[in-house]
Amino acid sequence: MSGLIPYVVLAVVILGFFAVCYAVFNKSESDNETNLEKDVSHIDVREQNVYEEETIHVTQKQPHDGVDVYAVEDEIITEQTLEIPVVDSSTEDTIALGESPDMMSATSQFEADATQMFGNESSEVAQPQGPSALEETRMFNADEINEHLGNIEEEVEPEVSGPWAQIAQADKRVAMAVEPFVHAFGVVQNDTMHVVSEITRDALIALGITKGSEVNLLLQNIVIQEALMSMQKAYAGTPTPWMKTAALEAFLDVVQSPKSSTPYLVAFDALRVLPHLTLGHFQVMALTLLLQYSRNSNNYGRIHFQHYVEKYIEPFISDLPYDQSFYRQLDYLRCTQQEREPVSLTQLLGNSYPFVFNYRGFTKEELFRATDGRGVDPRFVVRSLNSNLYKLAVVDESLAPRFFREARISDAMIQRDLLALMKSKPTAFRGEEARQIMDDISPVLSDLASVYDASPMCSISLTLLGLYLGRAHVKATIGEEFDLSHWF
Repeated sequence: MSGLIPYVVLAVVILGFFAVCYAVFNKSESDNETNLEKDVSHIDVREQNVYEEETIHVTQKQPHDGVDVYAVEDEIITEQTLEIPVVDSSTEDTIALGESPDMMSATSQFEADATQMFGNESSEVAQPQGPSALEETRMFNADEINEHLGNIEEEVEPEVSGPWAQIAQADKRVAMAVEPFVHAFGVVQNDTMHVVSEITRDALIALGITKGSEVNLLLQNIVIQEALMSMQKAYAGTPTPWMKTAALEAFLDVVQSPKSSTPYLVAFDALRVLPHLTLGHFQVMALTLLLQYSRNSNNYGRIHFQHYVEKYIEPFISDLPYDQSFYRQLDYLRCTQQEREPVSLTQLLGNSYPFVFNYRGFTKEELFRATDGRGVDPRFVVRSLNSNLYKLAVVDESLAPRFFREARISDAMIQRDLLALMKSKPTAFRGEEARQIMDDISPVLSDLASVYDASPMCSISLTLLGLYLGRAHVKATIGEEFDLSHWF
């Protein structure tokens, strides 16, 4: 029996060894399964969030050619958002920050050149060639003026010093320039003399006339004298700031433009018709200019469009005429012309801003698929006006090259796919739905559509004279000037 004891001990040791090995192996296998489950869940999370936005560092906002641009720092992005936070429904969508409250409040002023005449987006301002009517009188050649004055033995005016003497000399020059007006109309009331002297003084200052001899030479040109009297007559009949701006600008264009140029002739025609125009006439021409012949490259979203209506529409509807006789007068004065077919305001907006009104937009998933999962900088994406979808912050395909340049999208295939995506859901912008969209933008826009479609405004276009006077009224009212060289 004692001989079996070593064998029993050996068996117990062997069994204990196998038990320890089994326990160690089983624990290792359990750990591996746990790690595998963690890895799988981690991969699932990454797959669910593969289309989330990349981390982008943005510096100070810089307005650039009608599109708000944010400078993105050059940095290799190695980390992506892995968790989707639960946000309140009122929080601004992080994929469309083109019109977020923070971005809009950071930009208190919009680009003045965002509203441009059609055809002027990339064109240069044409400078007129040839001598002006003012240069043809040789007003600024002192030697010739003195020689001319010496030949006719005209008295040379003395040098003056002191503010009171200078004011007296200025009043004398104004009286000389007003004298033909007084002779032409005989009896002139004091109030009329005051406004005539006021605009005449401004005209002489704008021309840089500082001597009585220069006034005499100016009046020797019969064409300029006629233009001067027309300016004085227009302002005397309607002494308002908007008439003063239009009359003064037309007179300066007559004097300073080459006689062979179109602006010279148009400005002269403008001086002739100004006394017959009222505020209602000017507002019709200004609105027609803004709606038919220009557009604002910022109007890709609701907030921008609301700003546009506030700045460019509301100031020009206070005296908008309903009576058709007003429009017949504009036609008779050759400021407008009748078109064969009427064009409603909804058609006009759809033609000017096709991406805004003629297409529904796209979903987030479609945007990420079109960009191979990279997405677009959210500052260049906005909410659609006519659906709950998204759109790129661009109003028309012609502005797409500038948009892609500023959004830093250089891949030609992605550019093509994004444009195709923008046009993938066409819609008809008309009827009650269109009116509701305009009312959502601004009730003023909806009210204007009712007036526009029911009046002759929908069937007129502007002549060169109408464009010229409409631009003058826009400048006088909101201080913004449009380049008409493309049309001239």
